[in-house]
Formats: sequence, structure tokens, C-alpha cells
Amino acid sequence: MEEPREKTTEEIRGEFLKHVRSLINYWDKVESKEGPKSQKDRLEGLAFSIMVALDGGAMALPGFIVAPSPHPDDKEYHISEGSNYYPENHELDIKGDIAGGLHELL
Repeated sequence: MEEPREKTTEEIRGEFLKHVRSLINYWDKVESKEGPKSQKDRLEGLAFSIMVALDGGAMALPGFIVAPSPHPDDKEYHISEGSNYYPENHELDIKGDIAGGLHELL
């Protein structure tokens, strides 16, 4: 038996995407007592369920850190345009960051 270890980023990403796929399948088929739900109701349910997972409310997953990660030129550009800009978040010691390319992997 292997010694317990920290999950890899790839494993975490895979678990998250598997959860999102299961939510898609659930909300694709969900019905109410009155019959099938509207497309809008199902889309809202899917979005809500994904947010619950990110917030840590899904039994199978932990909560996730969700923060802006603007392009390095974002601040300077917005200042030159006279508009507000997103805060910069520099990586400190974040492990298992699954962001970047999720849409392509789904």
C-alpha cells in the first residue's frame, strides 16, 4: 500500500472537471414536479452548482481560491484609459492551481 501523498495538480483538475461533467449531466435531465425545467432554469442551476463547488459546498471537493489574475499590462492600460483595474495577485505558495485551460479540457 502506498504512503498517502499530496494530490497532483493534474489529479485535482481531473476531479474538478469530472464534477462539472456530472453537474452538466444532472442539469441536462432534471425535472420538477410540474415536468421538465426550462433551459434557463437548468442553466441557472448549473451555474449555481459550479459556484457551490468553488465555495466548498460540494461533498467531493474542497473549496477553491478564486481571485483575479490580470495580464501584467492590465493596470497600466486601464490607468491610461481612465478606468479602474483589477488587483494584482502574485503567486505566493499556491499549490494545485487548476486555472488556465479548463474550458479547453472540458
